[in-house]
Amino acid sequence: MNFGFRYHVASLMAVLFSLILGILIGGALLTDHTLVDEQAALIDELEERVGDVQANLALAKEELDLSNFAWDQLLAVISKDSLSEQTIVLVDVDEAAHSSLIALLQSTGADVKEVNAVHLADITPSADHVYVVPLTDGDLPQALQQTIYALSTAGANLSFIWDTARGPSLGGLPESFLVDNIDTAWGKMAFILGLTRGSHGHYGSQKQALGLFP
Repeated sequence: MNFGFRYHVASLMAVLFSLILGILIGGALLTDHTLVDEQAALIDELEERVGDVQANLALAKEELDLSNFAWDQLLAVISKDSLSEQTIVLVDVDEAAHSSLIALLQSTGADVKEVNAVHLADITPSADHVYVVPLTDGDLPQALQQTIYALSTAGANLSFIWDTARGPSLGGLPESFLVDNIDTAWGKMAFILGLTRGSHGHYGSQKQALGLFP
Protein backbone atom coordinates (compact mmCIF):
# COMPACT_ATOMS: atom_id res chain seq x y z
CA MET A 1 0.00 0.00 0.00
CA ASN A 2 1.45 3.34 -0.99
CA PHE A 3 1.40 6.63 0.91
CA GLY A 4 -1.76 7.89 -0.82
CA PHE A 5 -3.77 4.84 0.16
CA ARG A 6 -2.47 4.89 3.73
CA TYR A 7 -3.41 8.57 4.00
CA HIS A 8 -6.94 8.03 2.73
CA VAL A 9 -7.54 4.98 4.93
CA ALA A 10 -6.22 6.88 7.96
CA SER A 11 -8.54 9.79 7.12
CA LEU A 12 -11.51 7.46 6.90
CA MET A 13 -10.70 5.86 10.25
CA ALA A 14 -10.31 9.28 11.87
CA VAL A 15 -13.70 10.39 10.53
CA LEU A 16 -15.39 7.22 11.77
CA PHE A 17 -13.80 7.51 15.19
CA SER A 18 -14.72 11.17 15.65
CA LEU A 19 -18.32 10.65 14.57
CA ILE A 20 -18.80 7.59 16.77
CA LEU A 21 -17.28 9.49 19.68
CA GLY A 22 -19.66 12.37 18.97
CA ILE A 23 -22.64 10.03 19.05
CA LEU A 24 -21.55 8.51 22.36
CA ILE A 25 -20.95 11.89 24.00
CA GLY A 26 -24.19 13.24 22.62
CA GLY A 27 -26.08 10.26 23.97
CA ALA A 28 -24.81 11.02 27.44
CA LEU A 29 -25.68 14.73 27.37
CA LEU A 30 -28.79 15.21 25.26
CA THR A 31 -32.47 14.32 25.62
CA ASP A 32 -33.90 11.46 23.56
CA HIS A 33 -35.51 13.72 20.92
CA THR A 34 -32.42 15.85 20.53
CA LEU A 35 -30.25 12.73 20.41
CA VAL A 36 -32.23 11.30 17.48
CA ASP A 37 -31.81 14.53 15.52
CA GLU A 38 -28.11 14.72 16.31
CA GLN A 39 -27.59 11.08 15.36
CA ALA A 40 -29.39 11.57 12.05
CA ALA A 41 -27.22 14.58 11.23
CA LEU A 42 -24.06 12.71 12.19
CA ILE A 43 -25.04 9.70 10.09
CA ASP A 44 -25.70 11.94 7.08
CA GLU A 45 -22.31 13.57 7.55
CA LEU A 46 -20.66 10.19 7.96
CA GLU A 47 -22.21 8.86 4.75
CA GLU A 48 -21.10 11.96 2.85
CA ARG A 49 -17.53 11.76 4.12
CA VAL A 50 -17.30 8.02 3.50
CA GLY A 51 -18.48 8.63 -0.05
CA ASP A 52 -15.82 11.30 -0.53
CA VAL A 53 -13.09 9.04 0.83
CA GLN A 54 -14.20 6.15 -1.38
CA ALA A 55 -14.12 8.42 -4.42
CA ASN A 56 -10.63 9.62 -3.46
CA LEU A 57 -9.47 6.03 -2.99
CA ALA A 58 -10.77 5.06 -6.42
CA LEU A 59 -9.02 8.05 -7.98
CA ALA A 60 -5.77 7.25 -6.14
CA LYS A 61 -5.93 3.65 -7.37
CA GLU A 62 -6.40 4.81 -10.96
CA GLU A 63 -3.41 7.13 -10.63
CA LEU A 64 -1.31 4.36 -9.06
CA ASP A 65 -2.21 1.91 -11.83
CA LEU A 66 -1.31 4.49 -14.48
CA SER A 67 1.96 5.27 -12.70
CA ASN A 68 2.91 1.59 -12.51
CA PHE A 69 2.07 1.13 -16.19
CA ALA A 70 4.23 4.12 -17.14
CA TRP A 71 7.17 2.82 -15.05
CA ASP A 72 6.91 -0.61 -16.67
CA GLN A 73 6.83 0.89 -20.17
CA LEU A 74 9.80 3.15 -19.45
CA LEU A 75 11.73 0.25 -17.94
CA ALA A 76 11.13 -1.87 -21.04
CA VAL A 77 12.39 0.91 -23.33
CA ILE A 78 15.51 1.65 -21.27
CA SER A 79 16.52 -1.96 -20.67
CA LYS A 80 16.07 -3.45 -24.15
CA ASP A 81 19.43 -4.70 -25.49
CA SER A 82 21.28 -2.46 -23.01
CA LEU A 83 23.58 -5.21 -21.65
CA SER A 84 24.23 -7.24 -24.78
CA GLU A 85 27.98 -7.43 -24.13
CA GLN A 86 27.79 -8.44 -20.46
CA THR A 87 27.38 -11.65 -18.54
CA ILE A 88 25.21 -11.49 -15.42
CA VAL A 89 25.85 -14.26 -12.92
CA LEU A 90 23.01 -14.67 -10.42
CA VAL A 91 24.17 -16.23 -7.16
CA ASP A 92 21.70 -18.43 -5.26
CA VAL A 93 18.71 -16.68 -6.85
CA ASP A 94 15.21 -17.85 -5.98
CA GLU A 95 13.77 -18.16 -9.49
CA ALA A 96 10.17 -17.93 -8.30
CA ALA A 97 10.80 -14.78 -6.24
CA HIS A 98 12.90 -13.08 -8.94
CA SER A 99 11.24 -14.35 -12.12
CA SER A 100 10.43 -10.83 -13.36
CA LEU A 101 14.03 -9.70 -12.74
CA ILE A 102 15.43 -12.70 -14.62
CA ALA A 103 13.09 -12.02 -17.55
CA LEU A 104 14.14 -8.36 -17.53
CA LEU A 105 17.84 -9.25 -17.58
CA GLN A 106 17.24 -11.62 -20.47
CA SER A 107 15.52 -8.80 -22.38
CA THR A 108 18.65 -6.67 -22.02
CA GLY A 109 20.56 -9.08 -24.21
CA ALA A 110 22.88 -10.09 -21.38
CA ASP A 111 24.13 -13.63 -21.04
CA VAL A 112 22.30 -14.58 -17.83
CA LYS A 113 23.75 -17.43 -15.79
CA GLU A 114 22.98 -18.87 -12.39
CA VAL A 115 25.42 -20.36 -9.92
CA ASN A 116 25.19 -21.91 -6.49
CA ALA A 117 27.18 -20.06 -3.84
CA VAL A 118 29.22 -23.16 -3.04
CA HIS A 119 30.75 -23.00 -6.53
CA LEU A 120 31.75 -19.32 -6.37
CA ALA A 121 35.21 -20.13 -5.07
CA ASP A 122 35.95 -22.05 -8.28
CA ILE A 123 35.22 -19.03 -10.52
CA THR A 124 37.90 -16.86 -12.10
CA PRO A 125 36.50 -13.30 -12.34
CA SER A 126 36.15 -11.69 -15.76
CA ALA A 127 35.85 -7.98 -16.55
CA ASP A 128 32.59 -8.46 -18.46
CA HIS A 129 30.94 -10.52 -15.69
CA VAL A 130 28.81 -9.07 -12.89
CA TYR A 131 28.04 -11.29 -9.92
CA VAL A 132 24.62 -10.48 -8.45
CA VAL A 133 23.90 -11.60 -4.90
CA PRO A 134 20.36 -11.24 -3.46
CA LEU A 135 20.36 -10.23 0.20
CA THR A 136 17.87 -11.21 2.88
CA ASP A 137 17.69 -9.99 6.48
CA GLY A 138 20.84 -9.54 8.56
CA ASP A 139 24.34 -10.62 7.57
CA LEU A 140 25.47 -12.94 4.81
CA PRO A 141 26.61 -16.40 5.96
CA GLN A 142 30.26 -16.30 6.99
CA ALA A 143 31.42 -18.72 4.30
CA LEU A 144 29.70 -16.69 1.57
CA GLN A 145 31.20 -13.46 2.93
CA GLN A 146 34.70 -14.92 2.69
CA THR A 147 34.12 -16.11 -0.88
CA ILE A 148 32.71 -12.73 -1.92
CA TYR A 149 35.69 -10.90 -0.44
CA ALA A 150 38.01 -13.23 -2.33
CA LEU A 151 36.15 -12.42 -5.55
CA SER A 152 36.31 -8.70 -4.78
CA THR A 153 40.06 -8.90 -4.14
CA ALA A 154 40.45 -10.68 -7.47
CA GLY A 155 38.71 -7.78 -9.22
CA ALA A 156 35.20 -9.18 -9.66
CA ASN A 157 32.29 -6.83 -10.37
CA LEU A 158 29.81 -7.35 -7.53
CA SER A 159 26.22 -6.26 -7.10
CA PHE A 160 23.86 -6.80 -4.17
CA ILE A 161 20.10 -6.50 -4.41
CA TRP A 162 17.20 -6.85 -1.99
CA ASP A 163 13.47 -6.30 -2.05
CA THR A 164 11.18 -3.99 -0.11
CA ALA A 165 10.51 -6.40 2.74
CA ARG A 166 14.17 -7.08 3.53
CA GLY A 167 16.54 -5.37 5.95
CA PRO A 168 20.04 -6.63 5.20
CA SER A 169 23.21 -5.61 7.01
CA LEU A 170 25.39 -3.65 4.56
CA GLY A 171 28.34 -2.73 6.76
CA GLY A 172 30.47 -5.77 5.98
CA LEU A 173 30.09 -5.76 2.20
CA PRO A 174 33.00 -4.95 -0.13
CA GLU A 175 32.90 -2.09 -2.63
CA SER A 176 30.05 -2.90 -4.98
CA PHE A 177 26.84 -1.78 -6.64
CA LEU A 178 23.81 -2.05 -4.34
CA VAL A 179 20.12 -1.61 -5.18
CA ASP A 180 17.21 -1.75 -2.75
CA ASN A 181 13.53 -2.32 -3.60
CA ILE A 182 14.48 -4.56 -6.52
CA ASP A 183 10.88 -5.83 -6.54
CA THR A 184 9.67 -2.44 -7.84
CA ALA A 185 9.89 -0.99 -11.36
CA TRP A 186 12.12 1.89 -10.21
CA GLY A 187 14.39 -0.53 -8.34
CA LYS A 188 14.81 -2.61 -11.49
CA MET A 189 15.44 0.57 -13.49
CA ALA A 190 18.17 1.65 -11.06
CA PHE A 191 19.68 -1.83 -11.35
CA ILE A 192 19.76 -1.82 -15.17
CA LEU A 193 21.10 1.74 -15.34
CA GLY A 194 23.83 0.93 -12.83
CA LEU A 195 24.88 -2.22 -14.66
CA THR A 196 25.01 -0.28 -17.92
CA ARG A 197 27.22 2.42 -16.40
CA GLY A 198 29.37 0.22 -14.18
CA SER A 199 28.14 2.10 -11.11
CA HIS A 200 29.22 1.63 -7.50
CA GLY A 201 27.41 2.62 -4.32
CA HIS A 202 23.91 2.20 -2.96
CA TYR A 203 20.92 3.35 -5.02
CA GLY A 204 17.19 3.12 -4.47
CA SER A 205 14.56 4.69 -2.26
CA GLN A 206 15.89 3.85 1.21
CA LYS A 207 17.30 6.65 3.38
CA GLN A 208 20.95 5.68 3.11
CA ALA A 209 20.89 5.46 -0.70
CA LEU A 210 22.95 7.93 -2.73
CA GLY A 211 19.97 8.55 -4.99
CA LEU A 212 17.05 6.86 -6.70
CA PHE A 213 19.09 6.19 -9.86
CA PRO A 214 22.84 6.05 -10.58
